[in-house]
Amino acid sequence: MITQIEHPILGRIRGLPSQSQKTVQFRNIKFAKIPGRWQDPILFSERLGDDEFDATRFGPCCPQKAEGLNFDLGLIGDVKLEHDEILQSEFECLNLVVTVPQLDNVTKNGGLPVMVWCVI
Repeated sequence: MITQIEHPILGRIRGLPSQSQKTVQFRNIKFAKIPGRWQDPILFSERLGDDEFDATRFGPCCPQKAEGLNFDLGLIGDVKLEHDEILQSEFECLNLVVTVPQLDNVTKNGGLPVMVWCVI
């Protein structure tokens, strides 16, 4: 089972296989950074690290009221948290969770459909 990819900009990324072993999920993938409060985000175009980036854990979520957070977690499903807390950060919350078919089944030259869902 292949659980890592080499991205041309972000570098080597390790994902988490699903229980069924049919998909791999890459969590906490940075897509933008916020230079300061009330400033526009800047698209992220740097390597995630010199070594393999561990994308097996959820990243921090954006600060919000408890009701909003419960709604978001209801969409994700059963989330195992470290130390029973949900990390929130107004500067580090712009991250993605990408789920792909098991990478053994994906050809290098073939594309995959992508769906982006944004809740505002």
